[in-house]
Order: sequence, then C-alpha cells, then structure tokens
Amino acid sequence: MNTPFIVNVSRQALKTGNHVYAKPCILIQIADPDTEFVKPYHDFLEIHRYQFLDIEASGLTNNGNGVYEDMREFAITQDQANEIVSILNIAFNKNTNVVVACHAGRCRSGGVCEVGTMMGFAEVPNTIRQPNVLVKTLMMKSLGWTYE
Repeated sequence: MNTPFIVNVSRQALKTGNHVYAKPCILIQIADPDTEFVKPYHDFLEIHRYQFLDIEASGLTNNGNGVYEDMREFAITQDQANEIVSILNIAFNKNTNVVVACHAGRCRSGGVCEVGTMMGFAEVPNTIRQPNVLVKTLMMKSLGWTYE
C-alpha cells in the first residue's frame, strides 16, 4: 500500500485541474471570508470548506497605506484547526490523498500540508510553500505538538 500524498494548490489550479490528483482524494478548500469557493475541476470524495484570512499570530495586517489593522477575528480558529487535523487523520488512516487549496496555494494550504507531512503523508516534489505559522501552530497544538 502506498502512502497517501498531500499537496497544496492555488485556487486557479483547483479550477483548471492543473495539479497533482489521484483517486481516492479529498479536498480541503480555504477561502477568504468574503470570497466564493471555486468549483473544482476534478471530482473529490469529500470537500471540506473553511473561510479564514492568511493572518499570522499578531493579527495585524498592513492595509496598504502603512496602517496596520487588527484582523484576528478573521484568522483560523482552534476549532477549525482541530477539524482539519481530524480530517487529515481520517484520510491518512483510509489511505486517501489530500489536495489543499487556498488563494495562492502557498501560505494557508502550505501550513496544512506542512503539518500533514509531519503526520506521515507523502510530500509532492517541487511544491512551493510559505506556510502560515498560525495555521501550523494551531494544528500542531491540536496534535499535542509544540512549534518554536
């Protein structure tokens, strides 16, 4: 039996199907709170959808004019992180591949995939990630792990 893979992809790649895909496969889709979810090109066993911004632990975001706004209310929550970890545990135990999509396919989805590989999923080669540290930290906390 092969180890299931986990891969982070962009919203555009999800829409066009231009990403690694092999059945059985589930999708974890992450979008901004004010953005609609795209219809994936491929068929997935399950689709799990979450809405939160790509915000780090401080919750401060530059609005483009040099003014920082507190956006913590739009960040990933511990409950969301717990759910995502639960989904990954079930997928891994069922030998199911996982595609994780966010806007650019690097930060929020990258954080989920980083933890997924730590949980035992196979990493897809040549994947670029800039993992969101808050996503990674809350998921690791759910697993009883620490992130320094």
